[in-house]
Amino acid sequence: MSKMKELRERAEEYAREHKKACEGWTHGEVEKAWLDDDGNICVQYEDGCWWHYRETEESLVWW
Repeated sequence: MSKMKELRERAEEYAREHKKACEGWTHGEVEKAWLDDDGNICVQYEDGCWWHYRETEESLVWW
């Protein structure tokens, strides 16, 4: 699997988890994804908002 496809699949997975945790999600679907300088996955949604995501031993965190 290509790195870009793997990144996109991981972004979609993180987006599903984020949406489940938020009541009334209004940001739309994944628009694009990239890695930041620290290797965290960043996801931008259709409304222009974006978050960093990182997996920990306990859970997925975003900020």
